[in-house]
Amino acid sequence: PALEGLFGKPTVVNNVLSLSSVPIIFAEGADYYKNFGMGKSRGTMPFQLAGNLKRPGLVELGFGVTLHSLLYDYGGGSATGRPLRAVQVGGPLGTYLPESQWQVEMDYEQLAAIKGVLGHGGLVAFDDTVDMSQQARFSMEFCALESCGKCTPCRIGSVRGVEVIDKICANENRESNLDLLNSLCDTMENASLCAMGGMTPFPVRSALEYFGDDFK
Repeated sequence: PALEGLFGKPTVVNNVLSLSSVPIIFAEGADYYKNFGMGKSRGTMPFQLAGNLKRPGLVELGFGVTLHSLLYDYGGGSATGRPLRAVQVGGPLGTYLPESQWQVEMDYEQLAAIKGVLGHGGLVAFDDTVDMSQQARFSMEFCALESCGKCTPCRIGSVRGVEVIDKICANENRESNLDLLNSLCDTMENASLCAMGGMTPFPVRSALEYFGDDFK
């Protein structure tokens, strides 16, 4: 679109996060805005706190706040009073992170370093009753429902992903199906035409890596 977009003309494409930053930059100047954040991630992010949290909602903070602080200082810990076990960061295609990763500073580069994504800043928290194998299954199921159907890795891969996870959880040819699931994730990541299929393996693989016992 930067070369040829609306009406065949160069077109600027911005999301609402970018556009919402414009007024404060015009009012206070670029240097003021750059004072928020860290590293290459400058300015603020409206983090969306959801799931099993005592105080869900929206909080706008500079990049660099820790995930732990978002969950406890702003989210208030779990709504059930049980220990938090996992949090999905970056939306429905984001990775599931265990407590050992919650000191990560919330910016694009720091999350990428632990194979995470910041995405739109969404967080969904889960307490210790969650079955992460079912969350991985949900990710594949979500992709199957949302897929536009244009490319095979996304359209078919997500359906096969649900089936393979069900077989793993039923202890049916477990090792061979784990290999098949990893191979399927490779295909979806590398051959899907867009991020819908390309990122669906992120939550699946992180659930396997950090919460592998839930698949037994």
